[in-house]
Amino acid sequence: MAESMKKQVYRRFVEEVINKGNLEIIPELYHPDYVDHSAPPGIPHTGTIFEQVAQIPKMFRGAFPDVHFVIESMVDEGDWVATRVTGTAQHLGRPFMGVPPTGRKVVWTSFGFFRVQDNKIIEHWGAPDLGGLREQITKPAEPGSLDEMRAVVARYVYEVNMQNYDAFDEFVDPGFIDHNPIPGQKPGIPGLKDAYRIFSDAFPDVWFTFSDLVAEGDTVVGRGVIEGTHSGNFMGIPATNKKIYWTGTRVFKAKNGKVTEGWINFDMMALMQQMGVGG
Repeated sequence: MAESMKKQVYRRFVEEVINKGNLEIIPELYHPDYVDHSAPPGIPHTGTIFEQVAQIPKMFRGAFPDVHFVIESMVDEGDWVATRVTGTAQHLGRPFMGVPPTGRKVVWTSFGFFRVQDNKIIEHWGAPDLGGLREQITKPAEPGSLDEMRAVVARYVYEVNMQNYDAFDEFVDPGFIDHNPIPGQKPGIPGLKDAYRIFSDAFPDVWFTFSDLVAEGDTVVGRGVIEGTHSGNFMGIPATNKKIYWTGTRVFKAKNGKVTEGWINFDMMALMQQMGVGG
C-alpha cells in the first residue's frame, strides 16, 4: 500500500533534510505559517520560518556529522501524522547542549505529531529524548576503554579547533611523537603547540570536523573535513582571504588517557590549488 502524501512529506524531511543535510528543500516541505510547539532549547526565533526550521538539523548535524534517523513507525489520520524515529550518531562535531565533542556513539528516540496542510507541515509537537542523549555524552568513559580512546582524540581535535593549545599539557604525553612534523619542529608538546600556531596564524578560523572515527587497541583513526579562511601567510603564499575546504586523515596512538603518537595526511594539492598554486 502506497504511503499517503502526508507520510511522504515527513519521510522526505527525515531522509533528505536530517540524514543528508539538504536544507534547500525545507520550503517544499514546510508551510509558511508553520508553528513549532516543541523547538529544542537554544533554537533562535529569528529569520524566516524556513530559516528557523533549518536550525534544528543544523544543530544536530553540527554536533553529530554522521547523524542518521530511521523511521520506526508513522500513523496517519486526518491532518495528522504521528511518528517514532531512532537516531544514531557519533558526537564528533560541535558542542551539543554545552558538552564539547566526546567521540561517544549514541542512540536516542524521538516522537512527534505533525499536522499537514496543503501537503506541507504546518504544526508540530514532540521532541527527541534530549535528556537521555545528554546523559550518554556526559557519562564518564571507563579507563582504558575504546570510549576513552575516542574521547581523548575528540578532545584533542576540539582544543585544536578552539586554538587552546595549552590544554595539550592535560592529555598529550610529554614524550609525544609527531610522525609528520613541519620543518624545524621541536620535539614533544612544545613543538606540537608551535606547529598548530603557525597553521592557525594562516587560517585563524580553521575548523576540523571528523566524519568518522574508529578505534582498536591503542589506535584511533579519524577522517574528516577542514575549513578555514586563508587570512595569513602560509608556506610563503600570501593571504588570499578565500574560504578553503580540504580533507584529511589523522591517526593517533593513546595510552592511559593521553595521546602518545600522531600521524596526519591531508589533501595538500586541493589546499594549494584553492590558494591559486598549481593547476
